Amino acid sequence: MKAALSESTALSQKSEREYLILRDGIKGMVESWKTDTDRLREEMRKREERWKSETENANKKYRLLVEEVGLAELAMAEVRKLQDEDKKVAKELEHVLQDDISKLREEVERSSKETDNAKNTAR
Repeated sequence: MKAALSESTALSQKSEREYLILRDGIKGMVESWKTDTDRLREEMRKREERWKSETENANKKYRLLVEEVGLAELAMAEVRKLQDEDKKVAKELEHVLQDDISKLREEVERSSKETDNAKNTAR
């Protein structure tokens, strides 16, 4: 009976030691997991802040780009308007110059005829 008692006591002490070792191991794991999850949360928060910052920068650049495209379109419309006006003025100038050339040609021809007539009369 003493042997059974001492064996039972030894087994109880062994079980108690194993329990303490397992309890301490689990506490260590829990603390480690807690530390890991805290680090992970902090890293995720930093990433979210970085992404938010990048998104805000991209939005600002996009708004500026849209504004510049709008200004470029206005400038292109103004250029087209000026080109049309230039073509119109060029056509008017061409017409005026053609009229002037025609008048000068008629005047030269008339002057040439008068000179021929004057020559004939002089002969």
